[in-house]
Amino acid sequence: MKTSSNNLINNQIYKRRTQNHFYKIYPKDVLLDSFEKIEIRLNLVKSVSQYFFDYKWTESNLILKSQLFKGKHQPLDKPQLNLLAIYLDDIHSKDIFHGDIHVRNIFIDNDKPILVDWEPCTLQQINSKRIIKSHSRGIAIKDRKIKKISPLTDKKGFLKLISEKAFSELADTSEMKNLTCRELLDYQSSSLSSSFSE
Repeated sequence: MKTSSNNLINNQIYKRRTQNHFYKIYPKDVLLDSFEKIEIRLNLVKSVSQYFFDYKWTESNLILKSQLFKGKHQPLDKPQLNLLAIYLDDIHSKDIFHGDIHVRNIFIDNDKPILVDWEPCTLQQINSKRIIKSHSRGIAIKDRKIKKISPLTDKKGFLKLISEKAFSELADTSEMKNLTCRELLDYQSSSLSSSFSE
């Protein structure tokens, strides 16, 4: 796929699809982390990605290339939530976070949740504004204060996937901070079980 700076408008992120791949093209001006930090993050993402993912720097852009999924977005059932929790706990143990966990960034492929749309950095300049690239309601309060995304924001997004009740009861609490995603899922399940038995 050819790209040149001539056909890209400044500060616009472009998306392209081919038969098998999805491309996301970032003008370098948009990316507000050092290129060295972005390179480290992208190599970490490559190491944990559940599908083909690669990137390339050009003179003026960063191009992300990933497998094109033809699956579907849908609410996750308990086994799928469990698989996603295991995956998130694994990437968090490697000091990696996604930063934007919600249904539109998850494809179900053969009954398995696949997390897509990894950003090269979470602080970007869009329409002349510095923004944190994440689903705004899902940013952990602590992360919002320091203007930096961490696994806390992943956990908050995961709670929203479990249920509105889990989100309203546990988002931005000490439980969310201290428990893993699997533990949060188990905690919510046991809380539901005890409320039914009362």
